[in-house]
Amino acid sequence: RPPRSTLFPYTTLFRSRSMNEQVARNVVLVRSIEYADVAHTVLSDDDRMYATRSARELAAWQAADSHMAVNQHHFLQQRAEQILKRLGERTPAFGAFARRAPGMTGIWIALPFLAFLLGAALDRIADPHRVDLLSAPLLAIVGWNLLVYLGLLVWAIVPAARRRKSGTPLLRRLSVGKVVAPRKLPTALAEGVAHYLADWAVLSEPLTRARLARTFHLAAAGFALGAVASLYARGLLTQYVTGWESTFLDAQQVHTLLSWLFAPALTVFPFLQGFSPAEIEQLRFGNRLRVSWEIPD
Repeated sequence: RPPRSTLFPYTTLFRSRSMNEQVARNVVLVRSIEYADVAHTVLSDDDRMYATRSARELAAWQAADSHMAVNQHHFLQQRAEQILKRLGERTPAFGAFARRAPGMTGIWIALPFLAFLLGAALDRIADPHRVDLLSAPLLAIVGWNLLVYLGLLVWAIVPAARRRKSGTPLLRRLSVGKVVAPRKLPTALAEGVAHYLADWAVLSEPLTRARLARTFHLAAAGFALGAVASLYARGLLTQYVTGWESTFLDAQQVHTLLSWLFAPALTVFPFLQGFSPAEIEQLRFGNRLRVSWEIPD
């Protein structure tokens, strides 16, 4: 049995931008099946020869339609499709497995959406008629963002090898989902599916990492947008009173705390102005400063 890496140059092809994810999955799946089917019980010599011959012709037609030269990508794409079609006709359970999208695809949309809903509902915890500068939801939003930026800094410092080792189980689950092969498959076909799941988890790891990072950023943005949208929507019908109150902190201590918390925002947006200690004292509840909007005539 030859090493799996010598059957198809799939690693190089997967990293190429000209091969999309679906085509790469098909190529890796076919390659794994051919590696496992040593006795040619699932794919006979005639099946392989027919797929190769048909793939050459279809690749030539595909290249002609796109006005491009025939390349290895076209050939492997057509050959993988021919073999998967043949196997799907013979074994319907395998055909359903080959057509499904691997991994937890719904999480990439669900997380940002849930974050938006959570941000929209977070301000409901506090008093609907006032904005407390020391409220737990507000401090949680600011603190969470500071924690995320700190995590990004630490992540950049941690060696890549350690990051891969610590994130492998999660990334594998996100890449291939619940690792369950279809039942009642021929032995060689079942072994090929098992090889495919293991190989795809490794090959798709960079893509999964990129999707995970994108999802976290979208979730953070969705959380902030949900909170802002809820505040503005409720402010149309309710007048907010902005201030603070504390049993143990005085105005100077509150000013120091808020200066630390909002320092990143003031650094990024220098046109914003922070509160002075005197303004903080005026915002103490009991010395309330009401915020109202006036529409000019």
